[in-house]
Amino acid sequence: MVEILVRGEAALRAAAERATVTVHSRWQADAPDAAMAAVTTAHAAAVERARALAAAGAIESWHADRAWVSHHREWVGEGLPQRLVFTASAAVTATFVDVDALGAWIGELGSAPEHEVGGVTWSLADETERRLSSRARELAVEDARARAADYASAAALGEPAITAIREPDPAPARPFGKARGGAEAAMLASADGGAPVALSAGEIEVEAAVEVAFRA
Repeated sequence: MVEILVRGEAALRAAAERATVTVHSRWQADAPDAAMAAVTTAHAAAVERARALAAAGAIESWHADRAWVSHHREWVGEGLPQRLVFTASAAVTATFVDVDALGAWIGELGSAPEHEVGGVTWSLADETERRLSSRARELAVEDARARAADYASAAALGEPAITAIREPDPAPARPFGKARGGAEAAMLASADGGAPVALSAGEIEVEAAVEVAFRA
């Protein structure tokens, strides 16, 4: 008997169904009260809008941080005393199921200088990801069987039988194609105030891999 060790792989794609974004409300001032006042007002507006979008069904889940303030000393010139600067900040994170509503919200946020929009993270619904992951694992085992059969045939061996299966560390689902995130999405914060931002969800790729031992 000869041992055959192979790796089977598979990948499936589906349109992204969820988009998660974090909106930071941030402001600097010479006094902590001034910084907090600006952020508190901007953050409250973002929270109110997120609550309304959730009630309308556009947001699946969301949460908001409390505003906080920090300070640092800023260099202003040679021989001049450093300037004490206070920075207030708060954030709202929301997971959207309606991409058009997200684009409209980002456009609205662009009208307030206190808001900064981070990158958009695209994902699948939990049920969809579980279904695709299960099917991808099945296909990965089929791929391993086909590879083992090829090696057995090439070596003039009998039909290979599985003796062990091992799953490597699973790869997370990842954006594919037009899905936006990272540096590209960071530019969304510079959109003209009030104008909806066009977002392309693209596809998410779900991968599976398996290491299988055969004897033939």
